[in-house]
Amino acid sequence: MSFKNSIKRRVLSGFVPCPLEIKERSELNVFPLNVLFMRYGTRDGKIITGTAVYDPDLETFKQEGEKCSMKYHNAYGGDCWLKIEHDAARKSWRGEKFVNEKSVMSADGTEWNMFFVHFTMLGLAVGERCKFEDAL
Repeated sequence: MSFKNSIKRRVLSGFVPCPLEIKERSELNVFPLNVLFMRYGTRDGKIITGTAVYDPDLETFKQEGEKCSMKYHNAYGGDCWLKIEHDAARKSWRGEKFVNEKSVMSADGTEWNMFFVHFTMLGLAVGERCKFEDAL
């Protein structure tokens, strides 16, 4: 399928991040380095992409028994953030995205790659801060 055909068919794109690796903080290895969301659109007849990158806020790391969580903030600002949770006993992740104090999407999974594909594939939400660029 060509790039233009995939856009016409509204194919969704999911992204799999690299794990966060900090030698002195091995408990953080179950979290991603960052998280990317993207969506295609048109502006003035041109195909564009909007992307939002979320970076970890290490100060928000919490550990309660077998479960731990951390927040990620949108690199482009605004009231946009993620909460990612890991349950070591269940070997699973849960992610939730918030925009302007409202939960706009969530996903659960037991396998790193598929969890992040499902979490990120819906792309950007209305009101989410992002960077726009020409797609072609």
